[in-house]
Amino acid sequence: MEETVVNPAQPANLSRKIISIAAGEAHTLALTADGKVYSWGRGTFGRLGTGSEEDRHFPVRVSFFGSDDDDEREEQLKIVGIAAGAYHSLALADDGSVWAWGYNICILYYDPFRNKNMLHEI
Repeated sequence: MEETVVNPAQPANLSRKIISIAAGEAHTLALTADGKVYSWGRGTFGRLGTGSEEDRHFPVRVSFFGSDDDDEREEQLKIVGIAAGAYHSLALADDGSVWAWGYNICILYYDPFRNKNMLHEI
């Protein structure tokens, strides 16, 4: 993640209509018109919501349920708001549920037995 871009450029791999963006300390979130969330940047602390701490140079879709068995639930979930902190991310769904991932999630919801790199509904 050491590349510097000195002129404005559109993120590659993000062709959907974006209705909102949020920036954290070293990561970015984008919300599409169809209610999907994409993230890229530093993956440390699981702040990208990809299930790992791998850095991503290009936007990747955030998976809220983390398995192929939940494709139907994933498609039904519509995110309407996003926020990014230094090391964590948040999403608000149209049903009023709030989702959080990344570092300091324990402030919002603490369960020591849950995977720290997965997304959690609050």
